[in-house]
Amino acid sequence: ISTTTWSYKRPVDGVVEPPRKVSVMVSREAAAVHVVEDFITEEECREVEREAKRKGLMKASVADEGGGSTFSPNRKALQAGIEVNWKLEESGDLISRLSRRVFSYTNHNTNYGLGHEGQEDIMSIQYEGRGVNDTEPDRYMPHCDGDCEGDEFRVGSRVATMVIYCEVPEAGGATNFRQSNIHIKPKKYAATWFKYADITFTPGGDPVGVMDSGYTEHSGCPVLEGSKKIVTQWMRLGVSEDVKWDSFNTMGVSKKMVEDLLEQ
Repeated sequence: ISTTTWSYKRPVDGVVEPPRKVSVMVSREAAAVHVVEDFITEEECREVEREAKRKGLMKASVADEGGGSTFSPNRKALQAGIEVNWKLEESGDLISRLSRRVFSYTNHNTNYGLGHEGQEDIMSIQYEGRGVNDTEPDRYMPHCDGDCEGDEFRVGSRVATMVIYCEVPEAGGATNFRQSNIHIKPKKYAATWFKYADITFTPGGDPVGVMDSGYTEHSGCPVLEGSKKIVTQWMRLGVSEDVKWDSFNTMGVSKKMVEDLLEQ
């Protein structure tokens, strides 16, 4: 583990935010895990929670083997997707300010050059503890957010994730990377960031590379007492205003390509 700091100047209003302590837990070509202190503010947390309540929290789902999604006992939580209104960024919108910080951190630590256009919604995810005797606690069993079997990168796939802790439970709720032997206890306002692709670009600017081979497989440990409220941003490489994230299925395959194959 090594430590550093990240300094950030907001591009819209020019405000220089206080330097943030960063703990580098994993540093590999195709995998990295960082813990960033004080990544989110209380007012940003409150705004995300307000918007999630307005949208309506729903039972969380997981990707299935057919490229769709399904409900599973492996993931028990409530979630709401919040579309970022980038048109409000210049007027001080808190959610777009937060999302911009997420993408800025990712681009600072990778060569991805991600834009916000076409990306997935920010997710508000909530876990509730019901006591140590609960046989089916809120949790998220070991999984990968993108491919983590060392396969070739597919354009439009997820390449990085940031999990931000707005409320932490009294017991349980850690983020565990078992293949990397890392157990991160959530800390209020901190974030766990991880990437899972080693990318280079062709002379024509097309991204190519390989995915992580398991080091970013992770789990949300059972929440036993109290509440765990997080904000999650999944980030994709190869999406745009014209080719949005939902142009791809949960396996990272173009839906249009699948449709074309089925028509043949």
